Amino acid sequence: MKLLNKLERRFGRFAIENLMVVICGGMAIVYIADLLMDGFATQMLYLNWQAVTQGQIWRCLTFIFEPESRNPLSFLLTIYFYYMIGGALEHEWGSFNFNCYYLMEIVCTVIASIFVTVGSNYYINLSLFLAFAILYPDYQVLLFYVIPVKVKWVALIDLVFMIYSFIINPYARLLIIAALLPLIVFMWNDAVRNIRLFFDRRKRNKEFSDYWK
Repeated sequence: MKLLNKLERRFGRFAIENLMVVICGGMAIVYIADLLMDGFATQMLYLNWQAVTQGQIWRCLTFIFEPESRNPLSFLLTIYFYYMIGGALEHEWGSFNFNCYYLMEIVCTVIASIFVTVGSNYYINLSLFLAFAILYPDYQVLLFYVIPVKVKWVALIDLVFMIYSFIINPYARLLIIAALLPLIVFMWNDAVRNIRLFFDRRKRNKEFSDYWK
């Protein structure tokens, strides 16, 4: 995008390189602190807009370090996966653009929390995964840590659950919109390109099959 290119020329030197290392490292610290203090760290860091209005403004940033699981194995696999996909996105877009994407996710989620009281990094992390799936649809992951499957199918399942949550959970709707908005802004061209490639491939396969009939 032209605007991002202009901003990068002016502010690119301020970009945080390897941003997901910082975020995953923060999650690890909070996870250990929660084990030692019975979840107190997360209670002090998660995004609660009422607490923000009472002066706890750090919550507008620290919620991104909230661990998604308290199970040790699940937590380790989760932060490794986020480290991997975040690194891939930063490699694809560059550090500055990836910083802008993540910052936009934070700002949108904070704005949404004004109306729904609380927010979390769950949908932000899910948006990272969807962005990764758009860029690398044929990358294989292990579903349930056992079954090899292309990431595009896992992303499709996550998208279905997201739509389901949007329908049945009024409190999740704004948070979902907040997470998907940066994804649409950054990934629209890539998504359209992949859809065209998919249909072009199907057309060529059909033409090939018809030719040999």
